[in-house]
Amino acid sequence: MEKEIRNDVKGIGRFIFETGADREQLHLHISEVGPGKRAHPPHTHDGQEIFYVFSGEGEVLFGEETHRVTDNEAVHVDCQVLHGIRNVGKTPLRYAVIIAK
Repeated sequence: MEKEIRNDVKGIGRFIFETGADREQLHLHISEVGPGKRAHPPHTHDGQEIFYVFSGEGEVLFGEETHRVTDNEAVHVDCQVLHGIRNVGKTPLRYAVIIAK
């Protein structure tokens, strides 16, 4: 597999996939949502996921639990459990989503 450079990954200006990297095993994108918003409803899928907050105040749902997160904090979840993140602050919530399958 050859190196690939993409400009269509959500929130990332240029994403370089180096030769030999398995693009199906690991996924990264950056999201930003306004106060009271979420990028999409809570959901499930295969793999493991990390939400890392750059700025703002969020709430990560994991099953029946919720975890408040803010600047420079992260939550790692099992994706087979209902999960999601929403902005519970008064400013935009900017965060990274990292998914390993």
